[in-house]
Amino acid sequence: MAAFMRLHPPTFDSAEDDPLLADDWLHTIIKKLNAVRATNEEKVILATHQLVGATSEWWENYQDAANEPEAITWQEFMEKFCEYHIPEGIMEIKAEKFYSLRQGPMIVNQYIRKFMKLARYAPEDVNSNKKKKKCFRRGLNASLREQMLTHIYPDFNTLMNHTILLEEERVKGEGERKRKFLIQCARQQERTQ
Repeated sequence: MAAFMRLHPPTFDSAEDDPLLADDWLHTIIKKLNAVRATNEEKVILATHQLVGATSEWWENYQDAANEPEAITWQEFMEKFCEYHIPEGIMEIKAEKFYSLRQGPMIVNQYIRKFMKLARYAPEDVNSNKKKKKCFRRGLNASLREQMLTHIYPDFNTLMNHTILLEEERVKGEGERKRKFLIQCARQQERTQ
């Protein structure tokens, strides 16, 4: 317990709004349990020690309902934890948000952040570079998407970085055109006066 606590394991209360908070917590706990080389029996004890609030109550109720609470395995804990705290219905709703994600008025950096956050809800659709690039392009604004079609990108990061650079150049170009237009308007106004 002392070695585990020295790693500052996070506590977990609930994930009402974002089921991936539960997933994040579980992944972090697994890393810390592996670091202290906990046995499967110790993993249950140590992980459940970090449950607080509503999640602690859920665990106590689960244990009370079990015939042999001390025999609950690490695998069983992980399955039941995920079943309860990462409901499929919420995951489906979040996946739908990913599928319908479009850049719209967002700048590319904002789109990338939202894309990466929502992509976690559709892991089967982003589990390869090819799939991830296809999904990313699908949500870009039409003008950027058209520009991206003329290039082949070896991986998702290259595609992302190139998209950021393209948008930056486009913004600079629009600014330059706007500046020239305003100068022309000012000159024309001077001539008419």
